[in-house]
Amino acid sequence: MNTCNIANFALKALPLAIAAALPSQVFATQVSNEDRITDLEQQIQALQEQQSANLLERFKFNGFMSMTYFTADNDSGFLGSSTSANFSDESKLGFQGSFSIAKNTQAVMQLMMKGKDDWNVEAEWAYVSHKFDNAIEVRAGKLRLPLFMYSDYLDVGYAQPFARPPEEVYGAVPFTSYTGGDLSYSFEFDDSSLTVQAFGGEAKDRGADFDNVIGANLTWTDEVWTLRAVYGQTTVNGTAWSATTVPTQDPTTGLPIEIDAKVVLFELEDDSIDFTGIGLSYDDGQLLAVSEWTRIEVEGPYTDSDAGYLTLGYRIGDFTPYTTAAYYQSKDDNDRPVVDQTSGIIAAIFNAKRTTYSGGVRWDVLDNTALKFDITYTHDFDNTAGGFTSNVAQNYDSATVYTVKFDVVF
Repeated sequence: MNTCNIANFALKALPLAIAAALPSQVFATQVSNEDRITDLEQQIQALQEQQSANLLERFKFNGFMSMTYFTADNDSGFLGSSTSANFSDESKLGFQGSFSIAKNTQAVMQLMMKGKDDWNVEAEWAYVSHKFDNAIEVRAGKLRLPLFMYSDYLDVGYAQPFARPPEEVYGAVPFTSYTGGDLSYSFEFDDSSLTVQAFGGEAKDRGADFDNVIGANLTWTDEVWTLRAVYGQTTVNGTAWSATTVPTQDPTTGLPIEIDAKVVLFELEDDSIDFTGIGLSYDDGQLLAVSEWTRIEVEGPYTDSDAGYLTLGYRIGDFTPYTTAAYYQSKDDNDRPVVDQTSGIIAAIFNAKRTTYSGGVRWDVLDNTALKFDITYTHDFDNTAGGFTSNVAQNYDSATVYTVKFDVVF
């Protein structure tokens, strides 16, 4: 074959060689692009999984529940009881979640559903907190009013040794949460610590506005002994009223009957309220002793009162028998003279005295579950209604309440 023929053959074969090679190069490019897309999808999925894991690590969730049965030997209204079985009023379900916004900043919310409120959902806590490098902690939002030893876990029955905190002390303040903020700092010593907390804000309860809520408390503890002192004050505006049972006569038969009535008592206009409290507890893991004393002074016709209690308990394995003695007494009865029917109702509602004894046992069924049995007896009303609006006619001079309570945390 001469040189010319060879050249002509090469020229004819070149397009075929190019055509044969081109699909292989295109296929290789397509495979390379698909691998890159797959790698990118895997990287994105890994980043999403890592981000989700980080979010889960920053979120904490827990809950608690109390199911309570209680009844009484009469209808005096002590602890909201009657001779009927009550499964709702002290039963509750709560959920608490916290989210770490940053290293020292978190958001906390506690949602509550209470039987006495028809299981409606309400936020008891909803706040943001930040801890500075100098150990000062600031919180703002809806917070628990820090007046008592058990204020922080007032609704967490499992965290309390008794079936319920003594009503004589804990029932004297009408609201348990406020909207505002607080600031705290802990001084650390060799074997103990002292926490200083200041708080302020406002609250609403039953149509009354509690403005300028301010106060401070000191808590010292060495993990066995705890000593606490608190002072708070506020001003209140609104209408004081009471739902009560009024004795009267049936207009048809003339027979004596009782009717439920909502009685407007008086108007509150910037009346000041001062609260003072002292608490002491001892807990070495076996012996438990806790006591609180409070004084409330209110400007105007509302009750000035003293209250206190002492609880003793002793842990025997999974069982903790306990006993409590408590008292409540109004201090300004002479400031409410009875001159007509309205003043008589006011005196009957706000003049109060009683002494209460409780005995019970707590059984820790599981690490997170407790069953409590309690009998609480109150008496010594001293010619008052004992502080119960359903007993203004003073039909009862004592009452006994029987309680079975199931507490769990999860």
